[in-house]
Amino acid sequence: MGSSSATSTQAKLIQAGGKGDFTFNAQGPLQDQPIRVWYKAPDDPSAAQILIVMTGAHRDGESYRADWLPLIESSNTLLLVLEFSRDDYPGAASYNQGNILDAKGNINPPEAWTFNVVEDLFQAVVRDTNSKADRYALFGHSAGGQFVHRFMEFTQKNHVSVAVAANAGWYTMPDQSIDYPYGLKNAPLSSKELRDAFSRPLVILLGADDVDPKDPLLQRDRQTDEQGDNRLTRGLAFYEASRKAAREGDKFKWALTVVPGAAHDHKQMAAAAAPLLLGAK
Repeated sequence: MGSSSATSTQAKLIQAGGKGDFTFNAQGPLQDQPIRVWYKAPDDPSAAQILIVMTGAHRDGESYRADWLPLIESSNTLLLVLEFSRDDYPGAASYNQGNILDAKGNINPPEAWTFNVVEDLFQAVVRDTNSKADRYALFGHSAGGQFVHRFMEFTQKNHVSVAVAANAGWYTMPDQSIDYPYGLKNAPLSSKELRDAFSRPLVILLGADDVDPKDPLLQRDRQTDEQGDNRLTRGLAFYEASRKAAREGDKFKWALTVVPGAAHDHKQMAAAAAPLLLGAK
């Protein structure tokens, strides 16, 4: 396993034509909380599209990479699967929810949000590989789907060409009357910033059979149950609420896709997401 950081001048993060992993440290408040990155690089990473994948609740980066390997085989893609450890990023608040809230429920400064790790990594990889890419595609499943849709809501300046949030357990609804993190009341997001978020390309990808209300990994409480009692209904409710929240004249670039026959399965959802992500400009 290689080890490096954003500021390291030693070993390269990525080997051309290789498959491996490395440790990455972001800048600022998160610099002492490294992540592990599982990658697969084509022979010429400098000319490749960059695809960043966020894992589910098990934080199993290597198995997520294994699911994506056959999907990128015929494309010129540099695959980066981000694994946030439970030690450095414990619980859903610091991963799924982007570390926007601290342990006491107060808003962290934006530079402490874990969304920054993605952007810092992208910039580091571009430097490391002399990449010509100025954007990247972003995918997350389950807990990673939670991360991705909030990333697109709250990260005002990013380099995402298209994002796909698959089978998220629950959502930060675009509703100013619902307390954050379930809605946007007291959230660090203005009405204008929400309208800007609607203009960024986000696909809500849902498994038609992801409907088990007793899934042990599905959060069930009063706030989340108001969104529905399973992932499919919650995702449909989030997309519909977002579509209604977008003002007339707003650029609304969010889309909804339901995958027939798919349940809560990363491999199935990755296969459905690949055509949406690979080759995205």
